[in-house]
Amino acid sequence: MRCVFSSVLHMARLFNASSRVPLHIRIRLVKIEFSDAWEEFRAFLLCGDAFEKHLAKIGVFPQFKDWKFPMRENMQPFCKLSTSGGYTYRTCDWDLYTDATGRDAWIGIFADHTPSLLEHARTSNSPPAEDTLAAYEKAYMAALEEFRKNPDLLEPFDIYRLCEHRAEMMREFGIGDPYDRVKHEENVAALRHLPQVFAALDGCTDGKIVEMLLRGVLAGNKFDLGAKDTAEQHANGGIDFFTTLNELSPRPWFVDDCEEIGKRLARGKVTYRKAIYFVDNAGGDVVLGAIPFARHLANEGCAVVLAANDEPALNDVLVDELWEILDIAAKSDERLASHLQAGRISVVGTGCDCPLIDLAAVSVECNIAAADCDLVILEGMGRAVESNYDAQFTCDAINLAMIKNRRLAPYMGCEMFDLVVRFTEANKAPKVDHLR
Repeated sequence: MRCVFSSVLHMARLFNASSRVPLHIRIRLVKIEFSDAWEEFRAFLLCGDAFEKHLAKIGVFPQFKDWKFPMRENMQPFCKLSTSGGYTYRTCDWDLYTDATGRDAWIGIFADHTPSLLEHARTSNSPPAEDTLAAYEKAYMAALEEFRKNPDLLEPFDIYRLCEHRAEMMREFGIGDPYDRVKHEENVAALRHLPQVFAALDGCTDGKIVEMLLRGVLAGNKFDLGAKDTAEQHANGGIDFFTTLNELSPRPWFVDDCEEIGKRLARGKVTYRKAIYFVDNAGGDVVLGAIPFARHLANEGCAVVLAANDEPALNDVLVDELWEILDIAAKSDERLASHLQAGRISVVGTGCDCPLIDLAAVSVECNIAAADCDLVILEGMGRAVESNYDAQFTCDAINLAMIKNRRLAPYMGCEMFDLVVRFTEANKAPKVDHLR
């Protein structure tokens, strides 16, 4: 045991020398060196993704593959949720238990999406056996039908809970990441265009850089394989970022706080110290939208934590995928490399496995990273609209999304592919008057 422990201490020292590892992790790794008790050592392994992988690479504790780090078992409310004025957080504002028509529609949406999910699973890097996929489809469809007949089985009955149930059943049947192959392909393709996007932003001299950044995020957000229209568009030839950028609806957008955001995020105007940015999809979304946005904030002196899922959810980018993307992107951009090296841009896992996010239950790591943030950015239809649209925070917040669901659009009171760019001040109720 002592020999193995020494190997771990060696890894701890290596990680402590790396500025890429957040300070709170490095502090704990230093403490490991002064701990003689094995249980005490395990208790310090609180932020495990990168550390776990390196342990696996050097052959230390192969059982770590299936061992959950202690912190992962302890989800907690997001530390920036407000309680001002008696506000109580709810994940989704759309109650599908009381809305029978909406409930039937969303059950249909999840059922109709299943063949596409299974087809991606067949072409993934680790395709499940056909009998496994068939058994999953049969069981999942039966479960949806039961929910249709008896909505009391799912509580609360909302879009998030439907997503969560699907993720639970996929794990039960051993279906890992159906979209890993397509995510990788889209990441590689988007990374080829990133220098061009950086150059355009760096050359912006007309004071509209924030609008350019927002447009990039919104155009990238169209790469959504969970929405029928965009999934079909991807299957029929792909979704081109620059074409989408040029075809965005003209301003004013459906919810348009671009000017308010511009006053706060323009060059020389940023006063925020640190932002947490809940990212959405892989490919052009995170590469050509979120990363340039984070780079701009870091250029202006605002540190950025990019918060991503730990476990697969449709084509959402995962923590380890995001680190890989940043590593590659930094090789061709000195500014980005400098921000990563200095820790001005970092990555944290939310502990989540859904395309929506329940901020009542995020990882301890996420809360540690967000503790000193004074800006929250929620991006994507799932995280910023289908969930958390009426969420209130103790700091300023920005919601960014393209509406790509034909059932959601009328509930929002908008058209397909309308855009949401909303700014909400700290401890204020967000604007939701347009909801049905």
